[in-house]
Amino acid sequence: MPGLIAGLSVIILILIARDIIYRRQVKKLCRLLRFMNENKTMQQPTVDINARELNELADQIKIMNDRLKETEIKHLRQDEALRETIANLSHDIRTPLTSLDGYFQLLGSPEITPDKREYYTGIIKSRIASLNDMLDELFTYARLQDPNYEIETAPTDITGITAETVISFYDDIKKTGNEPVIDISEDPLVVNADRNSYVRIVQNIIKNALVHGKSLKVSLFKENGKACFVCSDEVLGDASAVDVKRVFDRFYKADGARSSKGSGLGLAISKELTEKMGGEISAACEKGIFTISVEFPLEQC
Repeated sequence: MPGLIAGLSVIILILIARDIIYRRQVKKLCRLLRFMNENKTMQQPTVDINARELNELADQIKIMNDRLKETEIKHLRQDEALRETIANLSHDIRTPLTSLDGYFQLLGSPEITPDKREYYTGIIKSRIASLNDMLDELFTYARLQDPNYEIETAPTDITGITAETVISFYDDIKKTGNEPVIDISEDPLVVNADRNSYVRIVQNIIKNALVHGKSLKVSLFKENGKACFVCSDEVLGDASAVDVKRVFDRFYKADGARSSKGSGLGLAISKELTEKMGGEISAACEKGIFTISVEFPLEQC
């Protein structure tokens, strides 16, 4: 009987000691969590005893801490991108507004001739059209950022649409003084897309090529079960300044001084539209030739 009592006493003492150790370990984890919540630290939770439950708890806390850090970094990057967006937007809108103010003052001059008045009026109309295009691109891009925004698609033959869109740039291409190379498939290429969205994609890509390059080449063909639209041009200026990893970023311009035309949203919009319709878009720059490729899976007819 005394032996049984002694044995029970030992067991009770062991359980009490284990409970004390567990409590101390939990309190340590609580202190560490409080410290992590109140301070920016790279410290991770650890346990002093080899207990499966406590080790699992520490691991789960570590996972949660890593996710919180990733979220914080993501928010910091988004905040930085927002500040950059506001700065770029302010610059892009202020520039044409400033020039408009100057031309309106010239129109108010009593010494202005009818020819000059007509000339300045034409410039003002051009600046207003540029602002309208910029605001339209901003609205389109903002709408595309909504994760709930969907584009209604349907089987669409893009062969004729591509040809019509390219031809609509005939006057602009002619002004460059370069003869374009156009190779568009004569066969129907049916993809699941929205006509207006596809036209916008092609328009933005060609506009970018006309502003920043010369010797335009456009092709549309079938390859590996996909319809492939490819637009390339010879880069004006320093081709090494083109960062192909960033060309689809909003407001990106290889021109660091942002003196080039456009809002810097055209290719970003093309990327968003392409991906929302299940396509792929990519860019490359080799030996001074900048190329953008757009691919859509062909529909089975």
